[in-house]
Parts: sequence; C-alpha cells; structure tokens
Amino acid sequence: MRMTKKTNASASSIPLIGVLAITCLCVGVITVTFSSGAHSQYFAGRIYPGVNVYGLNLGGLAVEEAAALISAEHPDPTALLLILRDGERLWTRSWADMAIRIDPIATAQLAYQVGRNGTTIQQRMAQLQALVVGWPLSPIVVLPDPAQATEALEALNDDMAIPPVNATLVIQPDNITPVPGQPGQELDIEAIVAALPHAIGVSDQGIVMELLTRPVEPAIPDPGPALAQVETLLAQSFTLVADDPLTNLSATWSVGPDVVAGWLIAKPILPTESPGTGDSNEPDEGKDDAYLAVTVREEVVRAYLEDLGAQLTDKVTLDVGQTVSAVRAAVEAGQSSAVVEVNHVPYIYVVQPGDTLMSVAHAHGFPAWRLTEANPNIEPGELWPGQQIVIPSVDVLFPLPLVTERRIVVDISDQHLFAYEGDTPVYSFVASTGIDSSPTIPGVFQVLSKEEEAYASSWDLWMPHFMGIYRTGPDFTNGIHALPTLSSGVRLWEGYLGRPVSYGCIVIGLNQAATLYEWAELGTLVVIQE
Repeated sequence: MRMTKKTNASASSIPLIGVLAITCLCVGVITVTFSSGAHSQYFAGRIYPGVNVYGLNLGGLAVEEAAALISAEHPDPTALLLILRDGERLWTRSWADMAIRIDPIATAQLAYQVGRNGTTIQQRMAQLQALVVGWPLSPIVVLPDPAQATEALEALNDDMAIPPVNATLVIQPDNITPVPGQPGQELDIEAIVAALPHAIGVSDQGIVMELLTRPVEPAIPDPGPALAQVETLLAQSFTLVADDPLTNLSATWSVGPDVVAGWLIAKPILPTESPGTGDSNEPDEGKDDAYLAVTVREEVVRAYLEDLGAQLTDKVTLDVGQTVSAVRAAVEAGQSSAVVEVNHVPYIYVVQPGDTLMSVAHAHGFPAWRLTEANPNIEPGELWPGQQIVIPSVDVLFPLPLVTERRIVVDISDQHLFAYEGDTPVYSFVASTGIDSSPTIPGVFQVLSKEEEAYASSWDLWMPHFMGIYRTGPDFTNGIHALPTLSSGVRLWEGYLGRPVSYGCIVIGLNQAATLYEWAELGTLVVIQE
C-alpha cells in the first residue's frame, strides 16, 4: 500500500514540473531574445507589437504604413468627442466644431519611437511591456490656426454665452420695485486663442478644452430716471380729454393710478431705438447711451379705450389706434394727460311729423344735397314719419386739414362775425346772412377756398375776397365775402349790413373782408350759429 501511494505521488508531480519547465523555458527565450536585441533587430524600421492608437493596432507597420492606416481607419472628426469646460459647466462638441484633426504622420512617428528612447534597458522594457500588456497612445492632433479658432469660438459663443440682464422696474398698483442689472458672461476668444496649446488636454472621455470667459456688463445697470418718472405718473390720475369742435363733444375721463399702473412698462432702449417702436431706424435723439424708458402696454391701453368708446354718442367713435399713440407719447414724455381722437361716422335719423329734407338737413348742419347723396333711394319731397334717413359723417364737409388755432364764428341772430385766435377775440364785424328763401345754413364748416374776385353767374355778381365755406350743390359754394358788385358796377346791399340780404353767403364790409381774407388760412374752422 505504501509503495503504491509513493508511486502515484511521483506520477502526479510530473505535469506540474513540466509546466514550470515550459514557463521557465519561455521566459528564458524571451529574456534571451530581448537581451540579445533579436526583437529590436526583427522589428527594425517597424513599430513594435502592442503599440496602438485609439485601439488601432500599429505593431509591425512601417511609419508610412501606420500613417496610411490611421488616415483610413481613424474616426471622422465629427464623431470624436470634444469636451468644453468652464468651471463646472460642460458642453460636448465634436473635434470638427473646433477644426481639430489628427496628424497621421506625426502620430505614426510617435508610435515608432515607443521602445526606441532611453537606455538599452529602458528600450527593452518598453518593448516587452508593449508586447505583453500593450502600449496605447493618444494621437498627435493639429490645433486650428488663430483665424480658424476665432471663427469656431465665435460660433460656439452663441450657445455658451450668458447674456447680461438689464435693469428693469416691476410696476404694480401698490408698489414699484427697481431690479438692478445682472452681468453676463461670454467667451474671451482672444485669450483662448492665445492660450490654445495650453488649454487642451486629454482625459478618459476624450480631448478636453478649457475655456476662458470674461464678464459682460449690462447696458443698463440701474433703472435711472425711469423710477422717478413712474412714481410721478402714479402720484396722480391720468386724464383723457375729448374735445371735438365738429360735433361739440367735450368730455374728460380720469383714470386712477391703479389702472394706469397696469398700463406702464419699463423697456430697455438701445441707442439706435426709440421707446415706442423699438425700430432701429428711428433713433431717439439726444440719447447716446442705453437707458430704461417708461412706455405703455399697448394691448392693455387698447382694451381700456375700447370699453371707453362705448360711452360716446352715435355720431362719433373713438379712434383707438390714434388714441393709444397719444397715450403712449404722453407717458413717454412724463405727462399725465392725452387727447382722445375720434372718428365721425354716419348715423340714422328717424323722420318726425312736419320734417322736410331741407329742415332735416339744416337741423344737422348739412346742405340738403348731402342728404340726397347719402340716401339715393329716398324721394326728397315725400318724407313720412318713422322713415329712417342716413345722416352722413360730418367729415364730408371737411376735405382739408382742420385749423382750430384760429376760428370764425358767425351769429345769424345778431348778424355779426367774430374771429378768434385760441379763445382771444381778434375781429368783430357787422355781417349780413341769407334771406329766408335762401338762408345761410347753420353748422360747422371750414375755409375751403380763397379767391380775390369770385364770380357768381347765377346772379351776375362779383364777390371780392371770397372764402368758400360749404357747397350748396356739387358745383356751387357759399362763403364769406365783401359787398358784391354787378357787372354794371353797381355795388349791392351797401348800407344794409346787419340784416339778412344775401342769397346764403355771409357778407361783410370791403375793408373787413380784405382783413379777414389775409388773416384766415385754408382749413380754418368756421362756426355758423343761429
């Protein structure tokens, strides 16, 4: 039994001894091979086995062959990861985004130098390490030239920059909160380009590029005068004023600060913009720096005015667009009132017993033909109670821009003419208006035309210093003029001024007519009252 056991132990030891022997033999062969320089001689002119670039095995290749393989097999730059880092902020891009590429020749030459630098022992150890465990290399990359880098960084800056925040105001009915501006950040492209060789490194994730940034100050660091302007605007009510001489509309509306606060907004304005439009083609004169402007939220003002318009008479409508512009201009100027602009519209009159077309027209301040024109389907001599007649917009009487700074007032009952500059009377003349069979129409008109000598063929009259004020028909105009003369030279109505004598015109003395003619311009307002 003992002999059997001893024999078996010796037999089982043979394989282990064999493995150790083979291992020692291999180590010995490798040692002899590397120590003798046989490995170096065998791979002379070629890259040692185990050297690789990004997993691409270059062992056994000449430099030119390795460079060709790198060019053919290396991933496209658009697929290679580039990490851009600014402190804790990271962005991922591709090599192509920064015009980075591999240099195949330089990379192959670097691979060839593995195992060929240092002392002989160092060379042999490097060769052995490459053979046994591999020798991974990072490729030699070509960085962009300054122009390429600048162009690439400018494109990247749009995504990476943190824009500055301008100062503003938070406007509420019970509080105005100034909010200071906040600086932003942008790439310091010039500094990055200058430091480019030192700003790029290699990590396990790929190439890392350190970014350099600089602060960007806001164009408007503080609210400035805008805060005081808002405080002034909200210290009182805002007044809307409607004063329409054509329809005798005169009204005011007071808008409380709580409502006005909802209108206001602080808007940053650059030197090439104007507050109301933001149009860079309309510079705000006198403003060379960016500033915070106080203007209005037009949609909010518009909604308020649309509600206000429902309170007007049926003869006028509120011109919302023009009035919004007026409110905006007033607010931007720091004013607390604005003029309400109105439009004149046609409206309906219901015929009453005893009405005639002439009486209806004159009651509404129109020549009769204007009603006929606006109501082509009615019979002028056959009106009946309850019939609806369209009264045209008073605008048909005002084809010229209206001049209200000066006005002429004719009083039919007093047979007198007055002229005003603003509210100040400047002239007072005795006048004569139309006789009963050809009356002067009361209403609101304007100076339509001026002629030194006008001729009325219907009556063979020459009318000095004639100023037309309304048309009694499509081709005939009544106006203000001096005492007329017949073609025979006879002057009419001399000595009769102060009583109705004309065929509808307003007649004044010769000198008075000349004076008024020079004083009144086209478009001047003319009010004829009974």
